[in-house]
Amino acid sequence: MQEKVKILMLGEGAVGKSSLLNRYVDEKFSENIQATLGVEYRQKILTQGEKQLIVQVWDTAGQERFRVITPIFYRNAQGVSLVYSVVDKNSFQQVQTWIDNLKDQIDCEQVSIVLVANKCDIAQREVTTLEGQQLAQKYQIKYFECSARTGAQVKEMYTELVQQILIRRGQINSSQNVEKNQQNIQLDVGDTQPQKCC
Repeated sequence: MQEKVKILMLGEGAVGKSSLLNRYVDEKFSENIQATLGVEYRQKILTQGEKQLIVQVWDTAGQERFRVITPIFYRNAQGVSLVYSVVDKNSFQQVQTWIDNLKDQIDCEQVSIVLVANKCDIAQREVTTLEGQQLAQKYQIKYFECSARTGAQVKEMYTELVQQILIRRGQINSSQNVEKNQQNIQLDVGDTQPQKCC
């Protein structure tokens, strides 16, 4: 039995969305990652006994020229990771624009959203932890400081999103969590290759 979860990654170009996704799916970091053109799709399969949960993650291009394409992929999204870079103040300031775009396309009350501050391993920050926390509080969403390079909080961020989605679906209650429900999770690495859709 298979169930699917669709997660979007939104944010400006070069904030590290693809690197976060690669860290989650492959548990690796690469310095030489290509900019996403359009949308890239990857998945990670979690299994427990006979059940499979397919976590589909759609990595969207952050560049202005691709913003017309991106909303097409918002349909049926159940989770959204809004990503900015702590070393790029503009990417933080653009989070509001991404939220506005999201609200225009889907009912945000029906979607689980997290705010992700990436590149937290870099000491020279332009955005403080407090600024990120305040923005997350403004929108009443969870906040994560992640590093695709070190892996800090990457798995936890995706796990939180999946958990929120399963709670919305009524598949687990809020006192449970994905880790407890899937104690014997095994990853099927055969289905984790990049899949370009544009």
